Amino acid sequence: MITMKELAALTGVSQPTVSRVLNGNTSVNPEVAKKVWDCAREHNYQPNMIARGLNGSQTCLLAVMVPNIANPFFADVIKAIEGTAEKAGYSILTFNSDYSLQKEEKCLRLLQQYRVDGLIAAPSRDDEEGTRHFGELTIPWRILTRCSDRMDSVYVSHEKAGAMVAAHLLQRGIQRFLFVGKEGDDKGLGFERGLRTGGVDTERQLTVIWEEDRERLSSRIAAYMSSFSDRAGIFASNDMEALLVLNILQRVGIPVPGRAALVGFDNTFISSQIQPGITSVNQPVEEMCRFVVEDLIRQIQKKEKKPHAVRHTEFAANLVVRASTDTGSCSGGK
Repeated sequence: MITMKELAALTGVSQPTVSRVLNGNTSVNPEVAKKVWDCAREHNYQPNMIARGLNGSQTCLLAVMVPNIANPFFADVIKAIEGTAEKAGYSILTFNSDYSLQKEEKCLRLLQQYRVDGLIAAPSRDDEEGTRHFGELTIPWRILTRCSDRMDSVYVSHEKAGAMVAAHLLQRGIQRFLFVGKEGDDKGLGFERGLRTGGVDTERQLTVIWEEDRERLSSRIAAYMSSFSDRAGIFASNDMEALLVLNILQRVGIPVPGRAALVGFDNTFISSQIQPGITSVNQPVEEMCRFVVEDLIRQIQKKEKKPHAVRHTEFAANLVVRASTDTGSCSGGK
């Protein structure tokens, strides 16, 4: 790869002048600038973005940190961010935290070494401990998919979405409910609130199950379904969990939606490509990602280190109903 020093030697122009040309300085003589650019294109010159960052110039790099890159939802998020960033002349670096605060802190140190211009993060937690290390950043950042009191956030309310799922299942006459997710999850809290609003005795009619170990989770769900004969409404914390629950139910011979109505979260391709199709909460990924990228770039280009005030931008979710909750449907379509 040709260097700036070699370009200077080939064109007979000083290295500082070459640097000014390649950094867009318009004060250089147009004939000299053309000579430098022609030579740079001929030799496929590629700028050292890290070196530019060290010199205080913008690198046109954005970092994106997600907790699970294997989750199709976060793959959709990364794709949408990249598409908007590319249109604005920015590239992205992707980091996977694996729901680990230690890995998140390591990622944040690393992205600052790369001198990225800004960060978009889906943190593993939104409490004070989970977001404390973000306060040490010297670059602009935005939180996506979660709402944090301490940082600019772009999100869908998980509590409202959970309540929406509860209303949907109550409309189908269901009396027993299961949330497959962690205790304290906003989706589960919203689900419980929605059930109570609908007159459900959640102490008696709502169960929460979560196990990291998949075999134990399978055993607990099977035991739960065998403990009563009523139709159950099951809300899984994401589409990957919903697929796992569907496989468990099918393996033990429990028909969906006949005996168990199943709802997922994120409306990824998983929910529409299997049979029966899984009813799922849809987040407007394209709109959210476009907003967060454009908002972050505006701050970067104004060269503001921090926003004047914390801003929360909430987008509305909607429920995409499929065969997993619709006893009148035999298809998995939308």
